[in-house]
Amino acid sequence: MNLPPATPYPMPAASALPGSAHDWALEPERAALLILGMQPRFLSAFPAAAEPGARLLAHTEALRGAARARGVPVVFGYAPGTSPGPGDGAPIPRRGDHVITYVRENAFLRSHLGRVLAAGDRDQLVICGLFAAGGVLLTAADARMRGMRPFVAADAVADTDPDDHALALRWTASRWGVVRTTRRLVEEMENP
Repeated sequence: MNLPPATPYPMPAASALPGSAHDWALEPERAALLILGMQPRFLSAFPAAAEPGARLLAHTEALRGAARARGVPVVFGYAPGTSPGPGDGAPIPRRGDHVITYVRENAFLRSHLGRVLAAGDRDQLVICGLFAAGGVLLTAADARMRGMRPFVAADAVADTDPDDHALALRWTASRWGVVRTTRRLVEEMENP
């Protein structure tokens, strides 16, 4: 079942990001990247040639490339019964990536995400993907409640409505974690 089309909107610029309550620095040796909900049935709401879909995909790939180059574990989170395949436009896991299945909007719920992060001694979580006001926000909140430091890539997450996207960034920045652009997160991975 496909979702209704997302309202087209531009990804937020660095100058438009809310200030974060935390001043944490991203440390690649402590971090993992979570690519959340990037599966065909969800991505179908975001035309790849329009905003925010085009930049969502491009920025997700930029984060994954930087993470892999620095040895930062990459974790894909999928809803039950779904996973992308070659040629459907969704990013697909590569050898060495972790794959989890989560049952609700929170990627920690009834999944082994916590164990994957603990096994790698990772207490910082960079989150990108879908949906900003659902899975991204709830996963960031749960990560913080578990004593982790969540970082949300503001222009590598999306929602079907720009107001929901903005709400998720405001809530995350004011309570749960740090909101940054993909460019800045990639720079911090490349030059810790």
